[in-house]
Amino acid sequence: MTLRTWVLGGVALALHLVVQAQTQPLRIGQSAGLTGGQAAYSKDVKTGIEAALAAANKQGGVNGRQVQLVSEDDGGKRDQVVANTKKLVEQHKVVALIGYTSGAGTEASLDYIGAANVPLIAPVTGNMGIRAAHHKQLFHTRAGYGDEMRKIVDALATTGIKRFAFAYLDDVGPANPKSMHDALERHNLKAVAAVPLNRNADDFTPQVDALLKAAPEIVVFISNAKPIVRIVRAMRDKGYKGQFATSSFSGVGVIDDLQGAAFGMIMSQVLPPPTRTNLRFVSDYVKQLREFDAQATPNYTNLEGYLSARVLLEGLRRAGGNPGSERLIAALEELNRFDLGGYDITFTSSNHNGSRFVDTGVISVEGKLRF
Repeated sequence: MTLRTWVLGGVALALHLVVQAQTQPLRIGQSAGLTGGQAAYSKDVKTGIEAALAAANKQGGVNGRQVQLVSEDDGGKRDQVVANTKKLVEQHKVVALIGYTSGAGTEASLDYIGAANVPLIAPVTGNMGIRAAHHKQLFHTRAGYGDEMRKIVDALATTGIKRFAFAYLDDVGPANPKSMHDALERHNLKAVAAVPLNRNADDFTPQVDALLKAAPEIVVFISNAKPIVRIVRAMRDKGYKGQFATSSFSGVGVIDDLQGAAFGMIMSQVLPPPTRTNLRFVSDYVKQLREFDAQATPNYTNLEGYLSARVLLEGLRRAGGNPGSERLIAALEELNRFDLGGYDITFTSSNHNGSRFVDTGVISVEGKLRF
């Protein structure tokens, strides 16, 4: 073999490998609680992501490449989220992570994500611990719990309510409960009770007793649905006549789970209602969700999953045919007032909090969230 032949062969092989890499699917990874107390919520998130990806792939993918979601079940357990993250990056070679459903697990994974330099788009949580500092690899497409708590507390405190109790998940850092107390301090108020919750527990008797003893006018939750349902039912059964409010993390499935006991509950949301099909973003979502799964019911949770995928798809499109981490992060940071059609996302190099939109509604006697 001559030197010229050897060089030409090497060039041909390199070109072949480049072409092959650019025709392989782009893999994105998700860790979600597909079993356990967050199963229904997590499956909705996954469905929303898959609906957006299926629509994009139907149109030829992104820069000629199909986009594939690889989901790993973490059961809502923080340590499993970390293990799944390592598996997705090291074994599945994902180009990005998306749609994590555990705020505690996301928080625990940040050091690894930073070292691996793999972007994580839209963890489906308002967890304040992951917003306390700027993380180069972390991009949020929804408001944080601090914004949600201010919206709820401001609205209620101005009506004269003073006795607030809080209930929050116990596997996160202090930032979430702090956001609740900070919202009260704006009105020179203090919580009459603040109880931690295990997201996967079955018995909440101690928390119910503590809340009833404090005699609050309203109990405000930052929790997944399971603890909320158990506590609300138990408190109602014991004669509690006050109100309940919850952050968006509960998911709208809590309404069906509570049935009549949901009446009057206040719920904050970080997206426009999935019924507002006059917005192009929502209209696209409803159409693409039905095309992906005719049995899927549009709701806030799969809408949030859909949103996260749309933002990532735009970042991938702008990053070019063979996006590495640095190129994708830079592309996402260029999404300045990215208008999906009724919902804007803005990222910069120093601010990865893409939206602060929050609205609050009340559950009607018919079991509908009314704004």
